[in-house]
Amino acid sequence: MPKEHDMSPLAADPFGKEAYDVLKDMLSERVRPKRLKHSVNVAKVARRLAKAYGADPDKARLAGILHDWDKGLDNEQLRDRAIELKVDVDEMVLTDMPWLLHGPTAAAALSRAYPQFGADVFQAIERHTSGAADMAPLDCIIYVADIIEPNRTFGDMEGIERLRGLVGEIPLEELYFEAFKYTLQFLVSTDRVLYPATIDTWNILMRTYGHIAKEKIDIWNIPALD
Repeated sequence: MPKEHDMSPLAADPFGKEAYDVLKDMLSERVRPKRLKHSVNVAKVARRLAKAYGADPDKARLAGILHDWDKGLDNEQLRDRAIELKVDVDEMVLTDMPWLLHGPTAAAALSRAYPQFGADVFQAIERHTSGAADMAPLDCIIYVADIIEPNRTFGDMEGIERLRGLVGEIPLEELYFEAFKYTLQFLVSTDRVLYPATIDTWNILMRTYGHIAKEKIDIWNIPALD
């Protein structure tokens, strides 16, 4: 039987530490210990990123602890939840890539249960899996924090370490661009199916930030012969 929680902090101060602790406790009943640890780390990193880049650190912490709210559900449960909540997603995601649904379903469910958290928090949760071309600062923070949290072991660790080293060295939007590029490269290198909108997002981001990548590594300035 689910444990009863004192929900009053969520109404009194939804972005405060007491509300965070209640939600962390609730999350512990929904996901495995490893996933809980990941979410706590994302919340901590998100708070630090928010401080570094002038965003609201308490909102970032809240979005971080909630970003994998539905990660404990299996693929069929995610499909059912998406249909029940009338989540607007590409049909291909619903049928062939249900693991991407946990962000949108969590955002939809949480927005109904706790509207006081605000649309910006729910959007950051929704977008943390696939990103978007028009990411708000909080969206960027959660997307990046999910990748660079200190206990992250899944993926290209060299690429992750590079992203960690860029924090505070480049603007937040450029950091998101680098993180999105890292994700895309990893997916292609491991023969993963790509979400259809990923290519469109990449092309739009390249129009905005592609010149930065060229400035950082200009192969035509590298001697062809030593």
